[in-house]
Amino acid sequence: MSEDRDILSFSSEQFDSEEGNETDNKETQQSDDFDFEEYKVPDVDTNDTDHAYGIVTTGIEPVEITESDATLTGYITTTRRQDVRLGTYVLVPYGDEDLFARIWKLRYIQEFEVDDATEIHSRRMLKSNTTDEEDYKFLAFLDPICILYNESGGDGQLTRRMSDRIPKPNTSILPVDDKIKIQTGLNIPKEGIFLGHLSVGGELVKTRAEPPNVPYYLRNDYSMGDPLVFRHMLVCGSTGTGKTFMTKNILRQFLSDGNRYVLRSDENRWKNPCVVIMDPQDEYSQVYEENPEINTQDEYSFNSENVEFGSWSNTKTFVAKVDGYSYNGKSRAQQVEFTIPFELVKNNSWLIAAAGLTELQYLALDILLEDYFKKSGEHTYRGFLDYIEDEATRSAYVDSGKIHESSYDGIVRRVKNRAFEKVFDQDARPITDILDEVFKPGQVSVFPTEYINSPLIRDLIVLTLMTTIVDNKLSTSGNESVRKTPIVLGLDEAHRYLAKASGEHSRRIISKFADAARQGRKEGLGLFLITQDPQDIDDTVFKQINTRIILNLTNDNAINALNVPKEYEKRIPYLKKGQMIVYSPDNSDIVEIIGLPKCVVKH
Repeated sequence: MSEDRDILSFSSEQFDSEEGNETDNKETQQSDDFDFEEYKVPDVDTNDTDHAYGIVTTGIEPVEITESDATLTGYITTTRRQDVRLGTYVLVPYGDEDLFARIWKLRYIQEFEVDDATEIHSRRMLKSNTTDEEDYKFLAFLDPICILYNESGGDGQLTRRMSDRIPKPNTSILPVDDKIKIQTGLNIPKEGIFLGHLSVGGELVKTRAEPPNVPYYLRNDYSMGDPLVFRHMLVCGSTGTGKTFMTKNILRQFLSDGNRYVLRSDENRWKNPCVVIMDPQDEYSQVYEENPEINTQDEYSFNSENVEFGSWSNTKTFVAKVDGYSYNGKSRAQQVEFTIPFELVKNNSWLIAAAGLTELQYLALDILLEDYFKKSGEHTYRGFLDYIEDEATRSAYVDSGKIHESSYDGIVRRVKNRAFEKVFDQDARPITDILDEVFKPGQVSVFPTEYINSPLIRDLIVLTLMTTIVDNKLSTSGNESVRKTPIVLGLDEAHRYLAKASGEHSRRIISKFADAARQGRKEGLGLFLITQDPQDIDDTVFKQINTRIILNLTNDNAINALNVPKEYEKRIPYLKKGQMIVYSPDNSDIVEIIGLPKCVVKH
């Protein structure tokens, strides 16, 4: 046997030697006839090549970049295949610049041509799967996001531009472990309102920095226009996905002595914002209290990433006095009782008009209110009822033809409501008299409604407060404290109050708040909407929302209403608690992030 092996070995070596000589002679002859130009793949640090995902390949498809599309395929080595996910961010170096890209598709193809779609093969693999990774090509398809480069002159700051260069074949595909490159590549601000940490597929993106996570901030300065809070924000997610937890963490970031805004009507003064929250679950007054679970390590992490945390002592709870109801809620902050004066209805007739009034009935109600408020003396809800129930008053309007009798009687039925009598003109200070206490720079003003079990009364209180803010903000003669204070208005269950207009009542409400949303930037009013039904919010308001923070949703109509790119839309039903997608075109590229594991205030 050994002699046979020696003969075979000798024959093989001799054949290889002869073939090699023949090949060398041919190559020498060809080299005399032609000059071949070789290109050089960009040099990559040895440490980088050791952990590179793979290389750019042309073996499957040609490498191609156009103004609207790209074909970039990477071969992933067997040792790195477990580390690659859809959405993974990568770098492809040019030498002097880097292509920043995202993996959008993964594919296995056979290395050797084998028919594995057979009964015999499938049974064999089910019994004992001996698949070797080297038997398959693992391909990653890249979506170019931008090119990263250092600006010439000055400090050579890293910046980005559109992808306008094609990478050379065989160039390394590298993981991105530089925090600045990731933030620049995705256009994430380096500072601002902290929302969470960048993630891919529910796993935090890690870098070589300390701490290793990549913080995601919302732009909060005037470098590129107004701060984005005044372009309005939306937090949406199904019940139980952590909307309140997330909202507390975000709203707390607006509360610091150094966070100040300037209003166009008062450009010489920078002021802290007043955060006003409509609280249907009695949760937000806990901003006043510390979270006892926060430890020293948490504090270190928060401080290293400029995360605001801890109780905010300048918090007040404003409680509407309602006949038959008393507030015994969670708030340990100072409580201030108020009532809603009927005087507010003078310019807002829809506050006492239940949904269902026709346009003619609204016009008639406006006439009745206008004439009533022309009367001298005190104007109360009880007084208005006495006025319209008076038979002489009815005859005067009906007999003169000003109001049809059926319209008049319909108005009386709707206005005569026990719920209104419980709310208007109670024994407490009117909300109009305490605006200076509610709207103070640097204060959190919480309006709980959880203690009231009547939806009509709750809605009346919230709509009255929203109206008070909007009317004073948009009027040059409005209350100074409201008009000249930056306000972040947190509205939980926003779909209840800003629903799509289905009648005259809804149309009037939406018209008012659509104007507020459009003018919010210049007047220093930022809407912060929280809902589980974003599809129910009226389009005129929804279109004004620049930043959408999306938690888990399973309702297809809700998901479709958000208008996010398809590749992210498919992820929404699979987001775990704490995971979210941030879609804020004026802030950054669309990204997935994970919020803080602990609430920065009591929860």
